[in-house]
Amino acid sequence: MELETFFNEHVDKTYNWPETFTNTIPYLPLNIDGPWKAILEEIKRVDHLFVKHRDDGYSSGWSSLCLHGLCLTCTDADSIYPELAGTDKHWTELADMCPIAADYFKTTFPYTAYDRLRFMRLAPGGYITPHNDGDGIHFEIAAINISLNNPDECKMVMENIGTVPFKDSGTVMAFNNAYNHCVWNRSDEPRYHMIVHGAPHWQFSNIMQQSYRQYIAQNTQ
Repeated sequence: MELETFFNEHVDKTYNWPETFTNTIPYLPLNIDGPWKAILEEIKRVDHLFVKHRDDGYSSGWSSLCLHGLCLTCTDADSIYPELAGTDKHWTELADMCPIAADYFKTTFPYTAYDRLRFMRLAPGGYITPHNDGDGIHFEIAAINISLNNPDECKMVMENIGTVPFKDSGTVMAFNNAYNHCVWNRSDEPRYHMIVHGAPHWQFSNIMQQSYRQYIAQNTQ
């Protein structure tokens, strides 16, 4: 799918939210706080370590680092690194460089274990062309995407849904990546997000339900 055509067609779409929560909704801002600005400053200090994320031609200016995973620069699916087959995921050396982030995710964020926990950087002018990360069958919230910053002119757009409302001051977003979506950073500053995969705490479903009720009350009539 071509970026500009997809972006312009869907950026201003609106979504009819169901009355009650379902795991097939496209996204949901969660009522979870964190030291996002402090974490942003930590990762900016190691900006030179970021490595290109994926090399399949559908993105530009996209780079990443693992806080928890197979290794610091193993930012893609496990199958990309057959030489590390059987290796346990662990806190990488980035945990020592970003102690506020490491402590927060170890002690406060409502997950009991992590798979990949990554910083994602999208350079000024960078983009991720329309795609989805699903199997074409299951449309369920499968990841957490946290904005450490989100410039006004950087937008994530979902097909027939519209713009995902990330805040520059930090948003913890439950995200359904089975929908077609793109990201385009038309600003003059990098966009830093985190993507979290792992095992939620048993209270996480309550957070989802409460967040949904609040979001619907504030955004529908």
